[in-house]
Amino acid sequence: MKTIGIVLAGGQSKRFGEPKALALRRGKPFLFYSVEALRPIVDQVVVVAQPHIQKQIQLKDVQWIEDVSQHKGKGPLAGIYSAMKHYGATWYIVLPCDIPFIHETIVTALKQQADDAFDAIVPYVNRRPQPLVAIYHHRVKSLIYDCLQQGEYRMYTFLSSCRVKHIEMKEEQPFMNINTKEQYYKWIG
Repeated sequence: MKTIGIVLAGGQSKRFGEPKALALRRGKPFLFYSVEALRPIVDQVVVVAQPHIQKQIQLKDVQWIEDVSQHKGKGPLAGIYSAMKHYGATWYIVLPCDIPFIHETIVTALKQQADDAFDAIVPYVNRRPQPLVAIYHHRVKSLIYDCLQQGEYRMYTFLSSCRVKHIEMKEEQPFMNINTKEQYYKWIG
């Protein structure tokens, strides 16, 4: 079962004020933690980011792409679709770049839940879905494309058309994303 890891690093980071992929934790960019959590588990890691991010971070054995032009800057669904369009696999494990506490154990636990009867494996933390820390079967590519074509960019709308396996996760910290400088200073700085 070929598996591609997708790291979404193409966001605007408006609330943070600078690219979150480049923010540091223990001297390493946030992006590094998502890549390292995926690397031992997937066949290939693909980072979806703007070119200026790639120029500032050196990572070995990582493929870099931008959103496909017709959906450029249209959010996480555009990033996932772009990676699926460029790299074929059975399963895609998706992580955002702004979860610097993620680790391999969480990604391994998710991958072990892969089940061809489902389109998506989505963890829940405190009864809240985490669709950007999830696994998607290749057959959702056409569903994502349809959403994008209709101008529907919300993950929850897309998920409503999928067969989703919900996985309750007990550990909260690995799923914590950093969106503001206040959160950064509270949890990291």
